[in-house]
Amino acid sequence: MKPHHLPLGVERHARSVLAHAATRQEVVLDPTSDPYARVAVEAYAEACAHDQPWLAEALQRQYRLAGGTPSSAAALWRSFHAAQRQARESDSYDEAAWTHVALHLCGVLGAMNL
Repeated sequence: MKPHHLPLGVERHARSVLAHAATRQEVVLDPTSDPYARVAVEAYAEACAHDQPWLAEALQRQYRLAGGTPSSAAALWRSFHAAQRQARESDSYDEAAWTHVALHLCGVLGAMNL
């Protein structure tokens, strides 16, 4: 493959950009006024929604983003019911204890507005 030669000005610009990129600079995204930042934060919220639904919801609430990520409360209830189904298969399952936990969980989630 033939090497490509750039005009001298373009080459200098490219080296300058690379030199500046090597120095670390803080970047602040402001989704409230920058539409590109808003798209970036929406994409981040969507990407982290499965593993960290609480973070996705916090971003959605803070920046008033469109929904679409799973609810933290819904994820917590799914986990609770999956654990309860698994516990029902054991000999030591106690329905009253699980009901007690479910009532407290409902109260906590209600207090957190989730």
